[in-house]
Amino acid sequence: MNIIIIDKKDTAISTTTTQLLIDKQKVPFNLIDTILIESNSSLNTKDINRLTKNQISIIILSSKQYLASVISAPNSKNAELKLAQYKAAVKPLEIAKNILKLKFVSHIEHLKTHSINLNKSRYLKKIENAKSLDELLGIEGSFSKIYFTRFFNLFPKNLHSNKRTKRPPKDPLNAVMSWLYTIFYHIITVKLLSGGFEPNIGFLHRPFRDHNALSSDILEVIRADINQFVYTLFKNRYISAKSFTKKGESVYLKYEDRKNIYPLLQEFQAKTEPKITNAITAIRSML
Repeated sequence: MNIIIIDKKDTAISTTTTQLLIDKQKVPFNLIDTILIESNSSLNTKDINRLTKNQISIIILSSKQYLASVISAPNSKNAELKLAQYKAAVKPLEIAKNILKLKFVSHIEHLKTHSINLNKSRYLKKIENAKSLDELLGIEGSFSKIYFTRFFNLFPKNLHSNKRTKRPPKDPLNAVMSWLYTIFYHIITVKLLSGGFEPNIGFLHRPFRDHNALSSDILEVIRADINQFVYTLFKNRYISAKSFTKKGESVYLKYEDRKNIYPLLQEFQAKTEPKITNAITAIRSML
């Protein structure tokens, strides 16, 4: 997936029949899959139609950084896949277990790279013995609490309050995690739509209003990778406590600091792409 990131206030965005125009820069349509816009920019309906007809999706992040919307290119019309997905969602336990196993293994291996050891076989056995989705979600909640406690301890105290906070995140560490989770959740949504899936119908996560439950399912598989990317950003001083601003209870990553890490984000996204594709393929094979 080739992603163009636009994050400059009042950027002029337009199109020709074959190109995206960003101020004076020209990018051929065949080099773009998705446009990520995180700024106040104008894009008229003619350009939106031209982009989507050329199989280019648009992800728009709000000024709050943790909310976004997707304007998708024409979806793959795969009725058979959707029907299989609906049928599997009626009894989701086995698929949910597989998703959670992938999450636990990746998170445990992530902590291991920092010399923090959790009993992998113990957690996997708990998943295997679960009799209901509610029980499975309880296991996930307990594991996540332990994981984040260990993970946050890798960072200075001025970056976090030693717990996961969201909607809104209340400290720098949670802010950058939520920002990246939001971006990848919508990247996954675009991939699911293009593959003919119904993103609202998940297995570990359940549908709720406009929540794309299947996108959240796939996100679980790469959260540990995102967390390690966050660790690298702070460790290598691409961002620090000074990179954030606070509005009310919410903490936000400043524009200049976002801009500096976009090249790293694009590189990370390219490396993570195969894992997302493999997770989607694995779910397809279980339907």
